Amino acid sequence: MKKALLSALILGLGFVVCTAAVAAAAEKDAERVIRVATPGTYAPFTMYDELTQEWSGFEIELWRLIGEKAGYEIEFVRLDLPATFAELDLNRVDTVAKQISITPARQQKYNFTQPFFFSPYYIIVAEDNNEIKSWKDMEGRSIALAEGSAMNEFIAALDPENKVKKSVYESDKLVFQEVSVGRVDAYPGPYVELLDVLKRNSSLKLKAVDMENPIYVEVNAYPFARTDRGRALLKLTDGILTQMIEDGSYAELCEKWFGMNVMDSRYAKEYREKQGK
Repeated sequence: MKKALLSALILGLGFVVCTAAVAAAAEKDAERVIRVATPGTYAPFTMYDELTQEWSGFEIELWRLIGEKAGYEIEFVRLDLPATFAELDLNRVDTVAKQISITPARQQKYNFTQPFFFSPYYIIVAEDNNEIKSWKDMEGRSIALAEGSAMNEFIAALDPENKVKKSVYESDKLVFQEVSVGRVDAYPGPYVELLDVLKRNSSLKLKAVDMENPIYVEVNAYPFARTDRGRALLKLTDGILTQMIEDGSYAELCEKWFGMNVMDSRYAKEYREKQGK
């Protein structure tokens, strides 16, 4: 009886130890995963194909390279933009990818990596619209904005007296069509996005105006929560980005998607000069 009881206790103890070891291993594996929230609807940066269930885009490849160089698995979590930041606040994801801007409001909540992209934004109008030639012509007209986008903050700063009518859409997927058919007068967007949209949909008749004077230049970086894990992953990501810029792998990826190295653009150089770098 005693021997049977002892055997049962040993087996039970072994099971507990084994279970604890498995749990510890699973926890350790989870620590080697970076969860990147992204909508997958923003070409050519982050795209998700419903049919093939595959991810593609500049930022998707950038994160895969970061994971490869850091020895981490990258898990893409598909969410719309407002939800991505909500999940980041709840520590359910580690960062957000969708050409995320550094803005004053976001800097109050998150720590950011060094910039990985610089994107000038222009007023985009219908091809036959000859009345809007610059931001000065927007008074009394309508502009399309996407819910949760940083552009809303920038446009509010450009229009403190609220003289421009704002039409907010749940997603930026519809705004180009809305501008093209004249339901809204303009949309503030990066030129690289416009080129990609026109390439994919030749029926859209759009143009960017006042190309010499962007309404603002978006500085893109990755936000991380102000937690121990967030700070550790930010440091890791920042180090890999520096390595990629120095070893040429960032330039190679940029050339593949945009035909140029964004870090060589005048906007990147102006930013570095302002930062004293």
